[in-house]
Amino acid sequence: MSGITIREIASQADLDLVFHIRTEVFVREQKCLPSEEFDELDAQARHFLLFEEKKAVATGRFRKTEKGIKIERIATLQVHRGNAYATQIIQYLMRVAEQAFPENDHFYLHAQVDVMPLYKSLGFVAYGSTFLEADIVHQAMELKRAKND
Repeated sequence: MSGITIREIASQADLDLVFHIRTEVFVREQKCLPSEEFDELDAQARHFLLFEEKKAVATGRFRKTEKGIKIERIATLQVHRGNAYATQIIQYLMRVAEQAFPENDHFYLHAQVDVMPLYKSLGFVAYGSTFLEADIVHQAMELKRAKND
């Protein structure tokens, strides 16, 4: 997988790329309302971009909450799916979060039900009942890591 880089956003231009990918995936493809996709949490979260060569093709964010680290808004442009970019960006977000918050041992997310196999392959386990978020059925999932005491 040469030519793949992942990095935290560093400028408004980077944030514009994040919002472009999320608009394509969530607003255009999945018909989410922009008011549901773009929220006040964008200002609190740490955003990341995955580049194929020099083109931004995937994104994700995480934020620290009282429950742990919440992974959110994982999106890959349609023509670039099937290259394990979502897996790569999720693993990268988790590594960065572990470095930033070494005391954290709990990752969680709200997975669209049809994407649950991806998260299961990374060790996430479903809990609770399914629910609607942005008119899409989701499942809460979590991953607990052993602390290195």
